[in-house]
Amino acid sequence: MTGPDGLKERSPRDTLRTLARAVGWDLRLQLRHQIVTVALLVTAAYGIGLRLLPEDWRDDVTVLLVLSDPTMIGFLFVGALMLFERGAGTLHAVVVTPLSPSLYVWAKALSLTAISVVCALTMAVVGHGTDFRPVPLITAVVLTSLLFVFVGVAAVVRVRSLNEYLVIVPVFLVPLYLPLLGFLGLGGSWLYHLLPTQASLLLIQRSLEPRPLWEVFYAVALLVASTAGAFLWASKSFDAHVRGKGRSA
Repeated sequence: MTGPDGLKERSPRDTLRTLARAVGWDLRLQLRHQIVTVALLVTAAYGIGLRLLPEDWRDDVTVLLVLSDPTMIGFLFVGALMLFERGAGTLHAVVVTPLSPSLYVWAKALSLTAISVVCALTMAVVGHGTDFRPVPLITAVVLTSLLFVFVGVAAVVRVRSLNEYLVIVPVFLVPLYLPLLGFLGLGGSWLYHLLPTQASLLLIQRSLEPRPLWEVFYAVALLVASTAGAFLWASKSFDAHVRGKGRSA
């Protein structure tokens, strides 16, 4: 059976096998470019900082650091990776490989999310021992990291250099960071609850302290919907700007 491009459609097993190979390749690429090393060094610095803080401050600072980690790893690192690939000429080579845009995007997302989870759990253990709930923490980190990787892919395919990418970073990140103002007590608004990072904050807080159950359902639903939308945007943007297919997204 063939697909719309005249290529033979793969079985789910073959698709998963291709995705697993792509994730493994991406992890090797991240090691080669020292991305894993940088992530671990930043996590170590965060952990040391948490241990030096007074206990009264530790919960709030942990929330901020855990949120910033998948943001940095997801958005900034996926941009760096794809720009490395563009410079090496491998990004456009994806067009003629069996790796579809969707699988390419998912491979980046899963490999970087795995690093984010390890870093977040390390910070939580260093700062709080076993006195935290891992399920809401991991849920928040996984969904937040996926979201920012997908947004990062949609952003980086529009630029040609790291300098251009750094210029557009605030355009994408500043709106998503607005809920931090409410968290820091610098102003509150119900509009923050329309942004997925507000959901991330609530889940991370729940991992450290009791929170109402409705917040969990709200947070997971908003993050899942936002991540799904970001994935579609990333895939369409990759198609339009790298493969030259479809309208610019």
